[in-house]
Amino acid sequence: MHQKLPKDIDPFRLAQNGLKLEGTLPVSTMKRLGGSLASAEGEVAVTMNFDVDETGLPFMYGKFSAQLSLICERCMKPMSFDVNVECHLAILKSERKIEELAELYDPWIVETKDPVLLASVVEDELILGLPLVPRHEHACLPKEAWYRGDDIDESEKEKKVSPFEVLASLKLKK
Repeated sequence: MHQKLPKDIDPFRLAQNGLKLEGTLPVSTMKRLGGSLASAEGEVAVTMNFDVDETGLPFMYGKFSAQLSLICERCMKPMSFDVNVECHLAILKSERKIEELAELYDPWIVETKDPVLLASVVEDELILGLPLVPRHEHACLPKEAWYRGDDIDESEKEKKVSPFEVLASLKLKK
């Protein structure tokens, strides 16, 4: 069931009603994520299931996937990266309840009664799913950029004199 996703949501109401949201969001609407991307093209597939667990805690189980364009830190060229994020977020009104959470959940603190931007929640989870150092799986640097031990000139090897050679010569003079 693909529907048009709302811009704003009330996560507590969605959880009380046990609703599911499915659809896509354009990557271009996520400005903070855009700072890490080579290009803001594409869409994020979004599935969010809201419900209340047996203890009465409202939660959201989400799945977000997208193909993002990042900059490889080795060769500094754009690369495609598939990000697939799954999260279990407990919807909390304050930070005081964090310590009581089961290990299954990460906290999602909603302190205001104002609606929450749906894209901001998805954006936060995608940012957490990005690699710290994006790089191609294959060796993307040209051969000239790789350091090899045999690149040193023979004349440079000969110039290096051990500091202990002087001591050896003193020992021979006795």
